Amino acid sequence: MKRFLVSLLLLGVIAAGCQQETEQIEEVEEVAENEEALAEIPIEVLENEAVVHIDDLVQITGGEYSFDELHRTLHLTIDEDQFYMIDEVPVLERNGEYLATDDIYLVINEEDEVYLPTAFIEKGLNTPVTFKEETATFSWFGPTEAVGGPPESFNFEEWNVDQMVDYLDFLEKPIKGAEVSTIASHLPGAPRAYRNGFHEGIDWYDHSSGGNIYTDTPIYAMGEGIVVRADHDFVEYPSPEVRNQDLALTSQLGETPEYIFDRLRGRQVWVQYPNGVMNRFAHLYDIPEDIQVGSRVNAESIIGYVGNSGTSGAVNQDLTELHLHQDLLIYGELFWKPLNQEEVKEVLQRIWD
Repeated sequence: MKRFLVSLLLLGVIAAGCQQETEQIEEVEEVAENEEALAEIPIEVLENEAVVHIDDLVQITGGEYSFDELHRTLHLTIDEDQFYMIDEVPVLERNGEYLATDDIYLVINEEDEVYLPTAFIEKGLNTPVTFKEETATFSWFGPTEAVGGPPESFNFEEWNVDQMVDYLDFLEKPIKGAEVSTIASHLPGAPRAYRNGFHEGIDWYDHSSGGNIYTDTPIYAMGEGIVVRADHDFVEYPSPEVRNQDLALTSQLGETPEYIFDRLRGRQVWVQYPNGVMNRFAHLYDIPEDIQVGSRVNAESIIGYVGNSGTSGAVNQDLTELHLHQDLLIYGELFWKPLNQEEVKEVLQRIWD
């Protein structure tokens, strides 16, 4: 009996030792895994900002990118996430939705090399960053699912008028009491010869929307959403000559580069709503101080006032071309792409009349 008890005791000691050894091995393996998950990336300081080179970022994350030198746009894919940025535009689009941060923008040096602020890693990839003298460290565990974006069955390109109305019907008018214009040149798709392009949005002018539209006319947020851009520090074209240089380039190229297109929209506020719907409000005269990136708004929130910034009237310091220009997008695509102009007109009239 004593021998039996001693044997049991020895077995217990051996088992405990084996368990302890197994736990120690697992701890070592876990530490090793965590060490492998830590990525270290070189940083540089450009324009007083800690930035990372796009080549270094895609090498670590296994991503890929293309930079369009004409439009100065970046398309970046990391795992299942698609990112899009435009030079000089402090807005990050991820999977067709826009993030409420103005810390992420393109930084391009004299050699046209592309950099991103380290805020892209923190907010775009949702992972914290720690800094050393010349490097930044962040956790990188490999492939992840896409953040946000349209559902798998989303077939926006095949929608008809009724489907589009159902999807956008939550939006109220941006100008109280105004009527949506049915003039062809005020609707999406109308040609814009002066910049070799097409009208992308909806225009609300005094003469075509019921009158009483001036620089003190408030523009409303139209629905519950979050502000993802607010141009409080907007700087107008310094002269007609400088604006005409941009237009001359569009004539030479036969199209409007995206970064120039953005300048021509003047002072802007962008509002992201649920389900991928987003509004770009353009040519604003002013923006209330309480409208900031990250501000929560609703249909009664004033996000700005009608103006003509970015237009020839603004650079000539007169009030010609005073109007609200509004671009309406669904997951990064202009809402009217699946429709012809008559169908677009019907959608707008059913939503707002």
